[in-house]
Amino acid sequence: MPPEFHRPVLVSEVLDSLISDRDGLYLDATVGGGGHAGAILSKLSERGRLIGLDRDAAAIRAAAQALREYGHRVLLRQEVFWRLGAALRGLNLPEIDGALFDLGVSSHQIDDPDRGFSYRQDGPLDMRMGEGDRSAQDIVNTAPYEDLLRIFRDYGEERRAAPIARAICTRRKQGPIQRTGELAALIRSVIPPDQPQKTLSRIFQAIRIEVNAELEHLQEALRQAVEHLRVGGRIGVISYHSLEDRTVKTAFSEWARGCICPPDFPVCRCGKKKTLRFIRGRRGTKPGPEEIALNLRARSATLRVAERI
Repeated sequence: MPPEFHRPVLVSEVLDSLISDRDGLYLDATVGGGGHAGAILSKLSERGRLIGLDRDAAAIRAAAQALREYGHRVLLRQEVFWRLGAALRGLNLPEIDGALFDLGVSSHQIDDPDRGFSYRQDGPLDMRMGEGDRSAQDIVNTAPYEDLLRIFRDYGEERRAAPIARAICTRRKQGPIQRTGELAALIRSVIPPDQPQKTLSRIFQAIRIEVNAELEHLQEALRQAVEHLRVGGRIGVISYHSLEDRTVKTAFSEWARGCICPPDFPVCRCGKKKTLRFIRGRRGTKPGPEEIALNLRARSATLRVAERI
């Protein structure tokens, strides 16, 4: 894998938890530069195969280059992860032995100023991970105050959401905000000078989530992946902020819960059956200090894995 694209996190933990059949078929629903995919393929037998999806055309190109040694054992498609069910059916592959989601934004996307993801570098205010109608510039310049407030509070969990939203609405009357540097400077002008990076990170994260509908479709994508898992197959999700992780934990907990009838019912009437069981416990797995020292972006990662029963 080209080191400039993305450094995968929690690789050994993913391999230990996800692979239940070395001859199996695995799905990397967010293949990125192919880091996790290559590690998975290296642990499979010659019969093992992997399907890689990503909404970003640049990621698919990078993954194709990184995984070329695996030839016919890997199949890549440009597709959003919430359409994974249709992608699998289109390939006539109704069942898989494992599915991996590495959520969030890749190092390559963050480090490329032309993608507009980072407040640290000036670039066009874009933030689209793939093809899409709305860019960050569209949202910043056209969303009503109430929508900006909701985005910053819900997706950024930012307590200064209101003054930042008001400042944006006032500033854009003078002309469109078009650059990441412009937006970052505006945010800095209305918040206390102590630790501005945390607020900047939250606001840029919130806009990115809104642009790419990252949380809107996550539970649906997880549901599709679980439906396509064989019994004994596993699903793993790496999240990078509390909103993603909460969505994953809630979904897994719901599917790992059986009967929901009141305890005084003599027999079950709801008919609800468990479809998952947790692997590695319910708290998830985080990177150790050695990995964080080598890759600072790993510090916020959490891996959760469950098995189809």
